[in-house]
Amino acid sequence: MTQSTSAKLMRIVSYGFILFAVVWGVAPYGPIGEPSRLLLDLLDWPLGDAAPAMNRSSMWLSSIGAGLTAALCIMLLGIVAPALERGDKGVVRIAVLAIVVWFVVDSAGSIAAGVASNAGFNVILLAAALAPLLGVQYEK
Repeated sequence: MTQSTSAKLMRIVSYGFILFAVVWGVAPYGPIGEPSRLLLDLLDWPLGDAAPAMNRSSMWLSSIGAGLTAALCIMLLGIVAPALERGDKGVVRIAVLAIVVWFVVDSAGSIAAGVASNAGFNVILLAAALAPLLGVQYEK
């Protein structure tokens, strides 16, 4: 795909991740945290066994994780997408490394916690995030 198409795809993926971060980020906020519980239920397959009410630690960790995910999205939008358009291979390589590190840490932790289904969903997110980075055809 062209550099422009790769940048557009990266922006679309970033907005998807931002939506995920917002849903995840409302977890500590009482009644409006229900979308987070649904998301957790979806990611901890099978669907329908509803996630239990979150305790203080899980709400805190959700806030941290959502904040870091949102920050990653801002970097993808503001740094990586423009780098794809410019053909800056150094920034693209670092972005690939960052996404792979996220995948390994998140998936390994999910499996260790007994939620291997999240690692499966992470494969889909990994493919979506890497597609614009690895599929770019740089202009000469």
